[in-house]
Amino acid sequence: MKKIFQGTLFLSTLLLGTQLHASEPNAVPEKNWSIGIGSYAFILANDNNSNDDEFSGFNIAAAYAVNNHFQIRATYFSLESDDYYAVESEGFDLMAYGGVGFSKKGFRGYGGAGFFSDERSDQSESISGFQLGGGLGYNWGPAALDFVLTLRKADEYEDYIYESGNYIAMSGNLTISYLF
Repeated sequence: MKKIFQGTLFLSTLLLGTQLHASEPNAVPEKNWSIGIGSYAFILANDNNSNDDEFSGFNIAAAYAVNNHFQIRATYFSLESDDYYAVESEGFDLMAYGGVGFSKKGFRGYGGAGFFSDERSDQSESISGFQLGGGLGYNWGPAALDFVLTLRKADEYEDYIYESGNYIAMSGNLTISYLF
C-alpha cells in the first residue's frame, strides 16, 4: 500500500508540473464548488498481516476550488468494522490539495496535506492528527469522479496496536461530485 501511495503522489506531482506549463483554451466557465457522495474505507494494517483493523462505509464531501490548481476539501465519513466485532467509526478529513482539473473539464491529479478526526464507538476519546493524500479523477464539467488515498500517522492509533511490527494507517475513498 505504501508504494501505491508514493506512486500516486509522484504521478500527481509529475502531472501538475506538465499541466502548469501547458496552455489550453477552455471556453467552459470554471465551476468552483462541489458536493459529493461515495464509498470510504480505512485500514490499520500490520506488516505481518495479523490483526488488521478494517472499516468501510460512506462519505459526503464538499469542496471549494480556488482555481484549477488549488482546492480545499472537507469529507465526513461514517464507517463500520469489517471484522466480527461491531465497532463504528465516524469523523472528518479537511485537506488542501494542489494539482490540476479542480474547476475545468478534464483529468484530475493532485496531492496535499490536511487534518483528520476519527471517533470510534469503542473509544471515549477521538483520534486526530495530520495526514497526507493524493488523488486521481476526471472532471466532466457538471460532475467529477475522484479516487483519493490518504496516509495517516499510525502512532495516533496506538490503542489499537496489539502486536509488534510496522503499522500503516490508510484511508481511501471513491466519490462522485456535482460541480456548480
